[in-house]
Amino acid sequence: MQTERVHWIDIARGIGIIFIIYAHVLGSHDFRYLFYSFHIPLFFFLSGVVYNHRKYISFFTFFKKSAKGLLLPYFIFALISYILWLTRLKIDNLSSPEIIRQFLSIFYANSNNGLMAFNNILWFLPTLFVTRILFALITRFSVKARTLIFVLVIFSVFGYLFSIYAFNIKLPFGAETAISAVVFYGAGFLWNQSEKAKLLLSKYKYFLFVSLLIVGAYISTIDFNLYGQQIDMRLSHLNNYFYFYIAAFSGIFAWISFSIMLNKNSLLEKIGRNSLILFVWHLIVFAYLTIIINVILDAGAMQNIKLFIPLIYTATSIIIILSANYFYKKLFRMIYFKK
Repeated sequence: MQTERVHWIDIARGIGIIFIIYAHVLGSHDFRYLFYSFHIPLFFFLSGVVYNHRKYISFFTFFKKSAKGLLLPYFIFALISYILWLTRLKIDNLSSPEIIRQFLSIFYANSNNGLMAFNNILWFLPTLFVTRILFALITRFSVKARTLIFVLVIFSVFGYLFSIYAFNIKLPFGAETAISAVVFYGAGFLWNQSEKAKLLLSKYKYFLFVSLLIVGAYISTIDFNLYGQQIDMRLSHLNNYFYFYIAAFSGIFAWISFSIMLNKNSLLEKIGRNSLILFVWHLIVFAYLTIIINVILDAGAMQNIKLFIPLIYTATSIIIILSANYFYKKLFRMIYFKK
């Protein structure tokens, strides 16, 4: 049972990261809002699914483990991204105060207000860290389903009100986003704890995939047309409270149902197992890919393949990052065993 669970989680992560990469190429007035309504909530939900409150007796041990698994990679990736960003700047821009501002933003760890321009997708790692710590603190008091549901509803309301009335307040490590993110994290934990809920989803997975996909697309379209902007957790654009959560959970359970339907898929599982490395590097690959494409193709050729650009960027970035990661690991093993 545990093995099957890992399979579908890797598949769901693979699907999620493909959607994230693909959506980052789409224009704001394309159908990008469909992906933004659920792809980030999906990752918070899956993180909650694998959370084990019994594994760590000491909160400090959990804190240290989370910092090592999320904050350490964040700072490493952020520094590398910052250096690569400097190499792409013009010489006359190297003395700009923006250089210092962007460097300091690494430690503030919030990519709003033009910060973390070197790789703003990295916001997710520190926010996930805060979310994990926040939920761990909640479960220190109680893990009863009714209590957790009540607490998560309170957080959902508070997070939404914060996005409306404190929109311009951007906290360190994306803590303002974590207030809403913990709802999905906690929902993933609760769903995984309920054998009845898992059995129902597994039993009706075909029906749920189709129906929830339609509901999610319908609600997110209404929301987008009503507010004129896509849902975006990073920017605190939650739009309508009910539409936000209905669209998010519809997308989450639709694609979890699909992942369980597939059960096994080596390609999606491989992509899912490497979702972190794909997540943090794809925007940087996009930057260099754009330079190469602009050199090779003229404006007319670009217009002719406009519809295929998102697919080209998505597939190419996945191939490049996974290939680079493969050779890096192979080289590391060679050096390690040689020593």
